Amino acid sequence: MTETTKPHGTLTDEKLWHLQHCPLFSGISRQEMEHLRNVTIMVKLEPEDRILSDADDPNAIWFIKEGLMSLTYGDADGKDATVLLLGPGDLFGGMEGVENLDYSQNLAALKPTVLCRMTQIQMEGLLNKHPEIGYRITKFSWRRIARLQQRLAEIMTKSVRVRLATMLVNLSTDYGADLPEGGRSVGLTITHDDLARLVGSSREMVSKVMSSFRDEGFIRSSRKQINITDLPGLQQMAES
Repeated sequence: MTETTKPHGTLTDEKLWHLQHCPLFSGISRQEMEHLRNVTIMVKLEPEDRILSDADDPNAIWFIKEGLMSLTYGDADGKDATVLLLGPGDLFGGMEGVENLDYSQNLAALKPTVLCRMTQIQMEGLLNKHPEIGYRITKFSWRRIARLQQRLAEIMTKSVRVRLATMLVNLSTDYGADLPEGGRSVGLTITHDDLARLVGSSREMVSKVMSSFRDEGFIRSSRKQINITDLPGLQQMAES
């Protein structure tokens, strides 16, 4: 398989590259792709950045071209809980029928992320001309529902230890890399607070479990960096 690389030209060239390599827009002609490039807005986020609200278009539609974001809400006790991780191909915003929702309070980047923003009118025009895009959006929605169902089942039926092992394995598989000395990185700059939100637990409990993982030789960690030293062991725990 040939590896594709981003162009080293202008921001306009890079924007077109992102659109061309987004699975949502597969099959669109070059002319239509260039039109999309001209009418949509590309936004880049660094880890921990949040989306800035647009008062002129509060119901804008966003889709993730590259990167990873967490969707987090506060509970009745004022604690944050991450509901879902969103990656390339995921959409959010006006298409979900939610009005006046301030996404700047709920979505944050976990790694360098590229977003595209368009208006509802632009999206509706695209769907009318290319119905197959609507089918792809539906598939992405099904995938999101399946992830939510799996997450809910894990929180209700599995211990924090198993949930944390599962999360570390999944993150290393999706975003990590093999390490020269063996093992695999998690691939994200992530804190115990982040992990607590991701697995639906308290920071204190996550810190306790992570300490036991270190003592048992499953992981090696420093501030915001986690490397898995015994991936088969964690996988076995996650499947228990």
